[in-house]
Amino acid sequence: MPSINNPLHARSADDAFAVENNLARHALASGDRNAAWVRLNHLVSRFMDPETNREKDGLFVSTSLELANLSFVLGKGFGDLSQILRHASTSAEKMGDRRSLALIRLHLGRLFYFAEKRDQAMAMFADGKAGAEALGDDDILMQAAEFIGLYYFIQGRFREAITYFEQAAQSFESEQHDRVINPSGPLWLSYCAAFLGQFHRAIGTLDYYRRLAVEGADRSLATTLRAALGIILLGIQKNREAHFHLSGAYQEARTIQNALAGYFATGGLAFHHYMEGRLAESREWLRKNAEDGEASGLIRQYASPIVIETLFELHRHGLQFSEKLSYLTEFERIMREPNIHLRGVALRLKAADAMEKGSAMEPIAADLERSEAYLIQSGDPIQLGKTRLEAVRLKLRAGDTEQARLMAENVRKDFGSYVDIFFPDDLRPLLAVKSDLNLHRDTETHLLGMFGEVIQELSPSADFDSLLSRTVKATNRFFGAERGGIFWFGRSGKAKGPVLRGPCNLSGTDVASPEFKANLSLVFKAFYENRPQVVRREDFELNPSRVKAMMCVPFAVEGRVRGVLYHDNSYVRDCFDNFDMAQLSHMAQWLTRYIDHIFAFSSRMAEKATDQIGHLESVDDTDIITRNPAMTHLLDQANRIAASASTVLISGETGTGKELLARRIHQMSPRKTRPLVIIDPTAIPENLVESELFGYEKGAFTGADRQKKGRLELAHTGTLFIDEIGEIPKSIQVKLLRAIQEKTMVRIGGAKTIHSDFRLIAATNRDLAEEVAAGRFRDDLYYRLNVIPMTMPPLRERKEDIVLLADHFLERYAVKYKREKCRITPDQAAMINAYDWPGNIRELQNVIERALLLSADGTLCLDLPSAGPARGTHPFDDLPSLDELQRRYIRYILQKTGGKISGTGGASEILDMKRTSLYNRMNRLGMRQE
Repeated sequence: MPSINNPLHARSADDAFAVENNLARHALASGDRNAAWVRLNHLVSRFMDPETNREKDGLFVSTSLELANLSFVLGKGFGDLSQILRHASTSAEKMGDRRSLALIRLHLGRLFYFAEKRDQAMAMFADGKAGAEALGDDDILMQAAEFIGLYYFIQGRFREAITYFEQAAQSFESEQHDRVINPSGPLWLSYCAAFLGQFHRAIGTLDYYRRLAVEGADRSLATTLRAALGIILLGIQKNREAHFHLSGAYQEARTIQNALAGYFATGGLAFHHYMEGRLAESREWLRKNAEDGEASGLIRQYASPIVIETLFELHRHGLQFSEKLSYLTEFERIMREPNIHLRGVALRLKAADAMEKGSAMEPIAADLERSEAYLIQSGDPIQLGKTRLEAVRLKLRAGDTEQARLMAENVRKDFGSYVDIFFPDDLRPLLAVKSDLNLHRDTETHLLGMFGEVIQELSPSADFDSLLSRTVKATNRFFGAERGGIFWFGRSGKAKGPVLRGPCNLSGTDVASPEFKANLSLVFKAFYENRPQVVRREDFELNPSRVKAMMCVPFAVEGRVRGVLYHDNSYVRDCFDNFDMAQLSHMAQWLTRYIDHIFAFSSRMAEKATDQIGHLESVDDTDIITRNPAMTHLLDQANRIAASASTVLISGETGTGKELLARRIHQMSPRKTRPLVIIDPTAIPENLVESELFGYEKGAFTGADRQKKGRLELAHTGTLFIDEIGEIPKSIQVKLLRAIQEKTMVRIGGAKTIHSDFRLIAATNRDLAEEVAAGRFRDDLYYRLNVIPMTMPPLRERKEDIVLLADHFLERYAVKYKREKCRITPDQAAMINAYDWPGNIRELQNVIERALLLSADGTLCLDLPSAGPARGTHPFDDLPSLDELQRRYIRYILQKTGGKISGTGGASEILDMKRTSLYNRMNRLGMRQE
C-alpha cells in the first residue's frame, strides 16, 4: 500500500499532487515554515512542468501566492519567485480569476521593488491596486493592504502609506496557523511611523511584534524585525542599543539563512559605523550589504535616507565606494525615480556639498526650496528640519543673522522633543536661551491644550472597548510612549485584579510575565492612591524587557476610580520628563471626564442598539388598536402574508407604528419562536453600520479585538427588521443586496462565507422610489425590498383612532406610574382630534404621558403644542420653553422635507447637524424615532 506521506509512493501524478499539498498544509499547521516552503516549492515545480494537467491551474495559482508570502516571511527564495509568479499570472488570466490576478501583480510589484526594477514595480503595484479596489470587498482589500501601502511607501508618501500598513498589521495579528499572512505590515508600519517623526511608535511596534514572533517560534520574522528595530534606534542616535540589535540580527540571519534580515542588518551596521565616525568600516559593511543583496536578489533596495547619507559622507572624505554604487550615481538615480522623500534628502545633500565648496548662493537656495517642498509632501519632520537648518546656514553665509535666528527657532519647533538629538551644536547659539522660562510656561499651557484636543477628537461609539483602544493609541502618540493600555478594575477593585483593555503594543502574555511584576505594582499604586505615578529607571541594561520609564494615570467612572492609563518605554528614558505632577493631575481630570462620558454614552447606545433577540414578551406587544378601515385592511393583509418568507417593505411617516407592524408579522409567522433581530441605522454612527450588519473578525480594523457576529447572522432562522433602511449608506447597499439575495455574507476582515436563513422586513419614512430617481438609493436593492409593500397611514388620517389610542395610553401610564386614571373630556377629545399630529402616534404617546404626570385631582392636564402662532402675532407671544421652540422648528423642517432626514435637502443638512445628532436631539425632546 503506497504511503500517503511520500509523493514517491503515489500511484499517479494526481496522488503525488495531493500528497505534496497535504504535507505542505500539515507543515504550515504545525508551524514548520521551512518544511512548508520546501513542499510548496516542490508543488510549484510540478505545476510548471508543461505536461501538467491545466485543470490544476487553480491550485497552482493559490500555491504560488502562498509560496510568495512564505518566501518573504523566511527572507529567501526571491531569485526564482519572479518566474513562478509570471506563470501563475498567466494561469489566473486563463481562469478569469481577477482576485488572484490582482494579488499576483501586487506580489510582483514588491518583488520588482526589491530587485531594483522600480518602473516595473510601480506598474505592477498600480495594476494590482486597481484590480483589488475594483473588486472592493473587505477580504481582498485586507490582503492587498500591505502592498498598496508599499506602493505609496516607495514614493515616499508616508501619510498615505501608514493607513494601509495599519490594516496589514491587524491582519498579521489575526493570523491563522494553517495559512500564511503577509508579515511585513508591522515592518513597514514602523518605518512609516519613524519617517513621520513618531519614533516611539516605530520602536514600540517593532519590539511588540518581535516578541510575538519569538513567542510563536517564528525565528525568521523575529530576526527581520530585530534588524529593522536596530535601524530605527540609529535614527534617534541610540547607537549602543542599535548595535546590540543589529549585530545580533546579523548573526541570527547567517545562522538561519534569512537573506532579508541579513540585508537590513548589514545596511544598518554600515550606517552605525558612519555615525560613530568609522568611515572605512562603514564602507566595508556597505560593500558587504551590496554583494549579499545582489546574490539574494535584493539589489540596492532602500527607502531610508541612511544609504545616500552614508555614501555622501564617504564622498566628502574621498572614500570612493565603487563606480556602480557611489554618491553621485545614487543622486542621479534618486532624482529619476518617484520617491519624493529621497529626492528631498538628496537635494539637501547636494546643497550642503555646494555650500561647502563655496558655490553660488542662488542655485543652493533653489535646491533647498525644492528639498523643503518634497519633504513637506512626504511628512518627515526630521528631514524637513535638517533641510531648514541648511537654509539657516545659508542665511548666516549671507550675513542675515536675525533671519537665521528666527528660522532656527522654527526648526526647534519642527524637531519637538527630539531637538536635543537633531539640533547641531554649531547652531545652538542662535536659539534664544533667555526665552526658555516663558517657553516653559507656554509649553505647559500648550501641552494641556493639546491633551484636551487629543481626547475631544475621539468620536463616540457604541463599542466601549473600541473607544478605549483608540484612546490608548492617541495617548501613546501624545506621550511619546512605545506601548500602553488601560487596566480596568472591577467595581470592588479587589476581585481578580485589573483587566487589560485597549492595549497598544502590549499583550496579556507581557502583563503575565515576571518582568512586568514591578510595572503592575505601579498600576496598583496609582489606582489605590488615585494619583499619577511616573518612574524613570537610571540603568543602562540593553534587555528590551527591562522597561526604563513608566507612567500611570488613574481615572474615575461614575464617581469611583475604575482604571489606570498605563504607558512605558524601554529605549527612551526621558520620554515623560516634560510632564510634572500638576499637569498629569489635570490630564487625569480630562481623562476622567472623557471616559466617564463615553462609558455612559456606550451604555445608552448599547441599550438602544442592542441585539433585540428572543421571544416577544406577550401578544399584547403586537396588538394594534384601530377602528380605521384603512388600518383594518392593512392588518388583514399582514395576517395573510405573515406565513410566507417574502420580504416586506413598510413605508410611513415617523411615529406611525412601523416597528409594531413588523413585530406583529413576526409573531404571526412560523418563525415566531425564533429570534426577531432589530437594527436601526439611525441609532448607529454611519461608519459602524457595516460592522453591525455583517459583523467582523478579530483584527479586521482598529479596535476589533474580538470576533463579533453581525445582525444578519444573528437573525438565522428568524426575522431581521431593518428600521429606516433608507439611511443605509449607499456604499453598503450592494453588499446588503447580495446578502438578501443569496442569504450569505462574509464578516469584515474574514474569508469564510456564512449562511443565514432570515426573513427580512424593512421600514422607511422616505419615498424610496424618489430616492432611487435621485440616485441616492440603489434601484436593484429597492426592487428586491419592494416585494410586499405596505404603507402605514399617518395619525391625522385615522381620526376614529386618535381618542381610542389616547385612552389606551392613559390606562398604560396610569398603571406604570401608579396614578389615578383621568378621563378625557369632550372638549379635550375635540382638541386632540383637531390637532394635526405631525409626530403621529409617538407624539400622541408623549403628550398623554406628560398630561398624566402633570394632572391633579383627577383632571387631565392636556396641553397640546401650538399649531403655530396666529397670523400677525409674534411667534413667541405664548412664551414657549426653549425645548418647545426646538420641537416646533424641527417639526416645521420635517414637514418641509416630507420627513426626509439625511442627504441633500434633508433636515440634517438644513439644520446643519449630523444625522445621529438630530435623532438624539429629537429623542431628548420626546420626538423619538420609533
